[in-house]
Amino acid sequence: MYRLDRAFLFCYPHKFKDSTNAKIPFTKVDLNPSDFSCYDDLVAYLLSLFNDAIVALSDFNISRIDIAADMEDVSISTLLSILNIKRIKSETLNIYKTTIYGGSDPKIRIYDKVKEIKARSRKGNVISSYEREIIESGKNWIRFEIQIRSPKLNLQDLPGKAASLASYFDRLEFIQSEGSEPQGIMHFMYRLVNRKYRKQIEQFMDTHFPQKIQERYVSDVTEWLRVKEPF
Repeated sequence: MYRLDRAFLFCYPHKFKDSTNAKIPFTKVDLNPSDFSCYDDLVAYLLSLFNDAIVALSDFNISRIDIAADMEDVSISTLLSILNIKRIKSETLNIYKTTIYGGSDPKIRIYDKVKEIKARSRKGNVISSYEREIIESGKNWIRFEIQIRSPKLNLQDLPGKAASLASYFDRLEFIQSEGSEPQGIMHFMYRLVNRKYRKQIEQFMDTHFPQKIQERYVSDVTEWLRVKEPF
């Protein structure tokens, strides 16, 4: 393994036994799109790692992709009272401190983005200008993140797949009331929720919040794909 400035490069022979190594791609690059200003920046960086002129974007198969959207004015406390994750086994649903985990592949993770940024900052890690804006906003921000392994995509496919990837957020479901007032179990839960979180719950009663998450993801990714790196 080689640790580069913006990536980890794994190449054959890998550290495992021969039978396992044979199942792993000869070369694997592990990187985070957040370390790149845009799609063109990421592509240029990847191509710079290979001297072979015949390497094409379609040669880069994506082994894992994380899709994520940050939503403001929502809290983990509110989500715990109304969130349901569809199509997962109940034993894979876990809550640890302020993070909700669900599923295995795809794996869903929902957490307090503000706390996560502050924790990294305390460790001396560099935070981006976007993350600084989140902190300075003074709002609650929750990250909805879904990890997908073997998505059957290559780097050439990626620009046209934002909408289809966003459909994974359909797995998130929120208990809603059809009327203007909480009814049934929602009425009981509503009374138990701290007053400062009730306004947050109300937004789930007459809106399609999963659709808003999808729209935020598509908007952010489309912008990242559209921006051109100045050369």
